Amino acid sequence: MISRHFKTHELHNYISENALRDIHDESTPSPEAADESGRSAQRFEVVVTIMRPGETRQSSARGRDIYAFTAPLVSEATERLLNGKFRDVGAHAPGEIFDARAFLSALPLELRLR
Repeated sequence: MISRHFKTHELHNYISENALRDIHDESTPSPEAADESGRSAQRFEVVVTIMRPGETRQSSARGRDIYAFTAPLVSEATERLLNGKFRDVGAHAPGEIFDARAFLSALPLELRLR
């Protein structure tokens, strides 16, 4: 999705070997609820570094139970696709086919406040 929104000369993505090993290992147990909300204790962090000549900017997002964050996004996108609430067909980033304000406003409030 990054290349759909930004012109880049280089783009690098990294993921920890532990995460990949867990995904490919059939004996890896499913996450268990760690609180009354049902979220797991698993932690995640996404770090973005943008470099231009003479300038480096970095931003990060971290939290607990990435699936509790991504599942509502996937569900909202699926509902919009099934109901014809999109601008174009084919492979696109969400920001290209959905009205961003309407999409984000449809998410649960606790997701928008994180």
